[in-house]
Amino acid sequence: MGMPVLEKTKEFMFNPTHAFRGVKEEPAADTFKYLVILVFFYAGMATVMTILQVFPHPFSSEFSSPGIPVLDPVRIIIDIFSIVVSTILTLVIYGVWLHLWVFLLGGRKGIWQTFKSVFYSATPSLILAWIPVIGTLVGIVWTVIINVIGIKELHGLDTTKSALAVVLAIVFFVVIVVIALGALLVAVLSSLPMTE
Repeated sequence: MGMPVLEKTKEFMFNPTHAFRGVKEEPAADTFKYLVILVFFYAGMATVMTILQVFPHPFSSEFSSPGIPVLDPVRIIIDIFSIVVSTILTLVIYGVWLHLWVFLLGGRKGIWQTFKSVFYSATPSLILAWIPVIGTLVGIVWTVIINVIGIKELHGLDTTKSALAVVLAIVFFVVIVVIALGALLVAVLSSLPMTE
């Protein structure tokens, strides 16, 4: 039986080295259960913030008008599940991408150890990112630091190689996203009719 979720969350937030050592041999089901619980927490809180009009709704302007928020249970459920699915997919894609860099820098403990590092290091982001502005910033920085510790502990790499793998993964990911968005913007602008 694994550690309770709240205790595990506290360990990964404040004592990640010890926490990662404790999950080296953990079954995949326990890791994934922890991730899903935290992702649902984040999705629920982000949806509440959208309803309260702290965050704009990503798909419509319905929540942008001042006044009493619209409470549509079906939409709330759809929003929560959309956030859950997109967050988990993003973490999985990032895990595969990070593993490429970990492998290139000598990490040979398998892709699941990289996924463990990514899933558990997301703890600060999933706990804090729903808080406007500061939560996202603090959560991301904290997540990156914990991810370096996770790669170090779970793959047995030194700190420099672990940090390099994480930084290279993030930098090249951002570059690829910027290039893709730039290409999309150029395509959209070039498809617009010319005005004189």
